[in-house]
Amino acid sequence: MIAGIVRGSLFSAALVAAGSAAAQDQPAAPETQQIVVTGKRSIDREIRDFVGALAETPVQRQLSRFEQSVCPTAIGLAPAQRGALIQRMRRVAEAAGIRVGEAKCSGNVVVVVTPDKRVFLKALREKKPEYFGDMSPSEIRKLLAQPGPAVAWQLRGQPLSARGTPIDVDPATGLLLNRTTEPASRLTPSARPQFDAAVVIVETRAVTGLTTTEVADYAAMRAYAGMDPSRLGDSAAPTILRVLEAPMGSAVPPSLTDWDLGYLRGLYQSPLNAYSGAQRAAIRREVARQVQGADAK
Repeated sequence: MIAGIVRGSLFSAALVAAGSAAAQDQPAAPETQQIVVTGKRSIDREIRDFVGALAETPVQRQLSRFEQSVCPTAIGLAPAQRGALIQRMRRVAEAAGIRVGEAKCSGNVVVVVTPDKRVFLKALREKKPEYFGDMSPSEIRKLLAQPGPAVAWQLRGQPLSARGTPIDVDPATGLLLNRTTEPASRLTPSARPQFDAAVVIVETRAVTGLTTTEVADYAAMRAYAGMDPSRLGDSAAPTILRVLEAPMGSAVPPSLTDWDLGYLRGLYQSPLNAYSGAQRAAIRREVARQVQGADAK
């Protein structure tokens, strides 16, 4: 797992030279006073399309999330920017109902700003392959091949039983040993997945002109929920996930939107032992509640 490694030698001089320069000359943007901005009026179909696009999980499987506390950290930013980004990501986690580690916790959510994400990924694969967890070589190649100025992934943690206890692996067979008297059903599985850590890499050119809040909120969405902006297609939902590739001078959300916060809250407030269909339903309800509440105001 990543926790604890960040304080080690991952970002040594060799890796930093490979790609950890950032817009250090830019002043740190002031923290916005609100977590969310009001999104446009929604309809049920827009919400369904938004959630369905981002929560793309096969039937009879589950959407993963962090079961343990998150501890954001950042590399490649000036000290003031780094501090502002970390604090903002912690605030977003708290607003979404995600547990947050203490001030001096070991980082398990890493945001990297680098001139070239592909160069950095190659260096990371060569020098610190543990940052890819149990990903297969083909999965890592897919990360390298992803277009756009950013890439993100989660490290899969140890599965949990219905009671929330870690499920061990049988060293003889490599299979999970779920010792429980609670059988799976059509409504509730006997085990659930979890995120152990997350990495978000963003190229310097993509953050030029953006505030620290915008970058932090984008990273939070990708890290905490495993969202891929490329799945949005032609969705009209207002979301911070489009902020990196919006044309220069175009209107972008100044922070997390009601749609975004609703998604995160819905994911982390959904039943612990539920299949993806029930989780998506919970997310849709929370998005609707957030958006309708903003409209009422």
